[in-house]
Amino acid sequence: MNIQSQPRFDKSTFFSWVAHQERRFELVGGKAMMLPYVKRNHQKISSNLLLALGSKLDLSKFNVAGGDFAIETGEDSVRFADIMVEPAGGPGDGMTAVDALLLVEVLSPSTAATDFGDKVREYLALPTLGTYLICAQDARRVWVWTRGETGWPEQPEVIEDPAASIRIPALDLSLTLEAIYRHVDL
Repeated sequence: MNIQSQPRFDKSTFFSWVAHQERRFELVGGKAMMLPYVKRNHQKISSNLLLALGSKLDLSKFNVAGGDFAIETGEDSVRFADIMVEPAGGPGDGMTAVDALLLVEVLSPSTAATDFGDKVREYLALPTLGTYLICAQDARRVWVWTRGETGWPEQPEVIEDPAASIRIPALDLSLTLEAIYRHVDL
């Protein structure tokens, strides 16, 4: 039996390696982890969020990115949130965000444990992050972590009311469940 262990990467080596891969990967604890393919509902929710955020934010002040822009979450970890908002600026050839204000993951069955586990711990440790959202793709349901004056809540707020809005204080805006789930087949 030929068992090969996966090589460990530092961030620089990871970015050089991943640039030549056909699939998408994250760097987790120095190891490359392949990202799953997404379903249509996942894509629609991500697109709806990009459109809603892009129409509500001053894009001269904020950068809104979908899935392909890296967030450094630790010494040897790089994640790719489905949606990320950061202050505008930074070098055009930059590959990572270091000051994300909003991160959103669209829940997939294969990523649920990570989205509610490691990513919660990694994202909520980011000093600039104000809100982390996890959006279900099989129901109108969003889990919301918002940093308050005393820090992060013990548990996320769960929003399921179709008429509800999600307040994102760091961006001074609200998103409705209607906007997030527009044309999503549930």
